[in-house]
Amino acid sequence: MFSRMFGKGKPTEDGKEKDLAHLHIPPIPEPSISTDYTKTMRTKTLQENPKEGKETLNVAKFREIITSELELAKKDFADDKLFLAANRVGKLRLFVESLAAGKADAENRDTNKDVEGGEDYEKLAEQIQKAWAEVAEKDETYQAIIAAEKRARKFLRLLENDEGWNLSHEGTRLVSHWKAEKDTDTYSFRVAGVVDACVLNIIPLLLETDLYPTWFPLMKSAEELASPSRFHKVVKSMLKMPFPLLGREAMIDGRGWDVMEHNRVVISSMSVESHPDVKIPPCAKDRVRVDIKCGGFLLVPIDDDSTHVTVMFNLNPKVPYLPSSIMNFFLRHVVNQIHSSMEKKSHFKPGSP
Repeated sequence: MFSRMFGKGKPTEDGKEKDLAHLHIPPIPEPSISTDYTKTMRTKTLQENPKEGKETLNVAKFREIITSELELAKKDFADDKLFLAANRVGKLRLFVESLAAGKADAENRDTNKDVEGGEDYEKLAEQIQKAWAEVAEKDETYQAIIAAEKRARKFLRLLENDEGWNLSHEGTRLVSHWKAEKDTDTYSFRVAGVVDACVLNIIPLLLETDLYPTWFPLMKSAEELASPSRFHKVVKSMLKMPFPLLGREAMIDGRGWDVMEHNRVVISSMSVESHPDVKIPPCAKDRVRVDIKCGGFLLVPIDDDSTHVTVMFNLNPKVPYLPSSIMNFFLRHVVNQIHSSMEKKSHFKPGSP
């Protein structure tokens, strides 16, 4: 079912297990436009102007294209395919910017000089920018796509950046790191490793809020406050802490994205103080509310029976000082257990209760 990008973590010919903990997972490309895309879009928007003996860009046609592409992006977004939606509107935005800047590829520059020069073109560029602003930038779903992509890419960049991390544990199936972020009161931890379960069995664990206490270490309770969509939840979670620390509480907005065009699933989360879909309750006096700046899960199917899972969170635990010994203890005895707990809970048959 899934592409076998990496091979299984089983013994190789020399008897050693393949190192699946240190997989290189290529980043999701940023939107870009090719020469062919530019040509196609220009062809769709050009019209003949017999009076002036040249072709000009038809702003009305361009508005129709923006509207059509935006509708397709909205459908992708509604289907939780964020990066397909973002790539579609991103390409269109880059095309608008290239037209507004008067850019043309070198191959067509001579044939386009009547279209792309002088005061007429400047006026046309202004009309194009105006059309884009009125049709796309004022659209709420477009703004939601841009905001969601920004948040997801922030999580992925933090996850991919290897600078400044302190190694806590290293093996062929699991590797964990932590770091204190400079000039902030936040700490980050990252754990990457293999879970011997199909990604389709892991996803329900991340979707079903009430299951979290059964597999996430120290999780005392998890309550779903709102579910704006299938893969979008607002959750109140409680973590048990060793004496004399008070229990920790987090109000989390979590969103999951189907990015199987790049062989992965992305779940990004962050703390919220307010939310349009639910009233966030105040924190009780017998606990401390932590601030999760950015975090989530990255699931990459290795094959039908195993998944590479990376967990990363950047948060303010509301503890004045955390020595490295405590952080390493927390990682080894708590965070490093996430993968094994997830694996045990994932061994069920699809469709079973």
